[in-house]
Amino acid sequence: MSLWFAVVLAGIGTYLLRVSLIAVIHRFQVSARVEDAMRLIAPAVLAALVANGLLLSAGGLRPLDTWHAAAVVAAAIAWWTRSVGWTLAGGMAALWLFQLVA
Repeated sequence: MSLWFAVVLAGIGTYLLRVSLIAVIHRFQVSARVEDAMRLIAPAVLAALVANGLLLSAGGLRPLDTWHAAAVVAAAIAWWTRSVGWTLAGGMAALWLFQLVA
């Protein structure tokens, strides 16, 4: 089996799994507790990705650098605006600026 065939097959498989859930979810009654838990999935995944990027680099701990300074700026923007979009945009702009200056 070629690599491209395996990639396309995996893509089709994951797409079908996602579509199947969307197609049949309206048939089931989801409790309010499950809906509340589902609202927390995206922030938890984003926090895990950010923590991984800030703490680890090449299999070891990341030394303090521009990433950490940009994370402080992003955290301040998040606290002030309560907006994911502004937080991501401001944090990325801060990272670019700090990397340009450093």
